[in-house]
Amino acid sequence: MVYIDKVHYEQDRYGNEYIAKLKWTNDLYSAATKECTKRDMINFINEHPNVTKTKYYRYGNWTVGEDVRVVDNSYLRTDANNIKSDNLGSLPRY
Repeated sequence: MVYIDKVHYEQDRYGNEYIAKLKWTNDLYSAATKECTKRDMINFINEHPNVTKTKYYRYGNWTVGEDVRVVDNSYLRTDANNIKSDNLGSLPRY
């Protein structure tokens, strides 16, 4: 399993935020130390569906979050709609 626990946003020339990079790990019980671009994660999820989730550190414990999926081969989302924008819940930013 791949767990994403932090995201880095940037702004396009119109001021819209998008995910540029993510921090991830294979270990549910420790903070992510590996980093990749959004494109790298999209490619990974397309090749390995249903193995990527978010995770959150709350009340002193790591908790599994939602499944991460790709929309329109360009966006990462945790919810079930097909809105063409990034949405990985309330993951912390870095």
